[in-house]
Amino acid sequence: MLRDGLAMKHGKELTWSQVLLAANTPMLLKASMVDGRTDLGVMASGQVAGVIEDLPSCAELVRRVMKEADEVLWTLVRADS
Repeated sequence: MLRDGLAMKHGKELTWSQVLLAANTPMLLKASMVDGRTDLGVMASGQVAGVIEDLPSCAELVRRVMKEADEVLWTLVRADS
């Protein structure tokens, strides 16, 4: 990790904190995404996370999913009639 960190810092204006985080990122990603240890690692969320405006409760989310499923099923039943 030290060798990778030195290579990243060479010719760039990075702080040592940035270098250590960048060098450690593959291990943090593996811990969360492969090993399932989200408490020890990081999860990539992407830019879309910044535009999420609707955060329903679990109960509300299940109600919405069930309502949409019901509507789709009724549409299929009517189409077969």
